[in-house]
Amino acid sequence: MRVLIVGGGIAGLTLAAALRRNGCAFRLIERTSTWAPVGAGIVLGVNAMAVLRRLGLAPQVADVGREVRRASITDAEGRRLITASFAPLRRRFGPTFALHRADLHRVLADAAGADSVQLGAALHGLTDDGEGIVATTSDGHEERFDLAVGADGIRSQTRSLAISSREPTYAGYTCWRFVVEAAAPLDETVEMWGRGLRVGLVPLRGTSVYGFAVANAPAGSRDADMLASFLTRFAAFGGHAPAVLARLVAADDLIANDLEEVVLPAWHRGRVVLIGDAAHAMTPNLGQGAAMAIEDAFVLAEELGRHTTPTAAFLAFDARRRRRVTSVQRQSRRVGRIGQW
Repeated sequence: MRVLIVGGGIAGLTLAAALRRNGCAFRLIERTSTWAPVGAGIVLGVNAMAVLRRLGLAPQVADVGREVRRASITDAEGRRLITASFAPLRRRFGPTFALHRADLHRVLADAAGADSVQLGAALHGLTDDGEGIVATTSDGHEERFDLAVGADGIRSQTRSLAISSREPTYAGYTCWRFVVEAAAPLDETVEMWGRGLRVGLVPLRGTSVYGFAVANAPAGSRDADMLASFLTRFAAFGGHAPAVLARLVAADDLIANDLEEVVLPAWHRGRVVLIGDAAHAMTPNLGQGAAMAIEDAFVLAEELGRHTTPTAAFLAFDARRRRRVTSVQRQSRRVGRIGQW
């Protein structure tokens, strides 16, 4: 089967890497015209790393990441509430890594290969005639495939064209992410819980720190002077927070996003299937959104290799993934509600 992958993020590139490893023909289209460093940090838990090991990519992730050995939750003043050592988890399942998203993207893009990737091509139309898929891109080009995979994120064009017009649901809180160079390296990951506010600090390689801050707020609320209002909002936080937040010098240092979820009754229709955020975007409270996308991609590639029709592969994919993903999505939602009290 010849596969169209729509979207060159974590889900799409992982699928491309898995299909290439399995010898399956594919074409990946991505709307951006260049691979540019984007995003902030990411933590890859043991389940995500297990997939990347099977794809032969764990050494590359280890080279650009920093192992997470301990994580704590504190109150807003920095007083420790609970600490978890990752050592028992490591002994059973291997290490957890924190890294910059751009570094993970480079690892996955290298594994996907450049010869089957088309940049600067947005999906414009999808026609399923029962025998195959005809995809039209923004430049008017038409091409035929056996099936299409929507890995194009929470605002998925594939989902809108072929599966559902349902819009994402706002979780009730918004998030700012950033990466800065700290004056001194942090020795553990920490999440600080305030009143309707949270600040997280994740050490990366060297003195780099991935930070995130979360606040209860109406959807779409943005202040004219984002950096000043952001620093004022989180000024009461203690511990390592003041020193890290002081490294922010411009509004461009912040990536602001409302946190949303996607819940769909079906992830596939005909010869089109969704994976990752396009199918089941979730809040980041368990750090499992990217991991679920990576798992999705690996499982779908396996099922495409086991079945002779897209329908059979999609049904098997759904049977293996839906209960697990739904459980993680719900638990992340619960943790977020508690964290935002």
